[in-house]
Amino acid sequence: MQISTGKVALYLGLIFSGGVVSGVLGNMLYSTETVSAKVGQTRTNEDWRVRYVDSMKTRLSLDEAQVKQLNDTLDETRIEYRLLRQRYKPEMQKIHQGQVEKIRKFLKPEQVQGFEKLEVEREEKMRARESGPGV
Repeated sequence: MQISTGKVALYLGLIFSGGVVSGVLGNMLYSTETVSAKVGQTRTNEDWRVRYVDSMKTRLSLDEAQVKQLNDTLDETRIEYRLLRQRYKPEMQKIHQGQVEKIRKFLKPEQVQGFEKLEVEREEKMRARESGPGV
């Protein structure tokens, strides 16, 4: 049984075309970037707390009394962290103010205004973070 030259050429062409299509699809799948639906979402301390308590409840089979004790412990710890931050805040501000003064010394006069704007934005972000939940 002999196969004609035309059929051989057709089969080789189909095999070649299949390889090209497979290569293109494989490259597309390989080079696509994964996308996360969580990008851009800000996580708060309260979000962390809910996930943490849920995880503890599920993994350790905590009863309601234990969940209450866990929440009380987390509340106490939050207060301790706040007090610690308040104690060290003046010293941290002093260090930051020294940094700002050093930076101002080497900036050109036209750069100082932009730097001051950056500092105002930074302070606003800090205030927003300090007043947020869980702080």
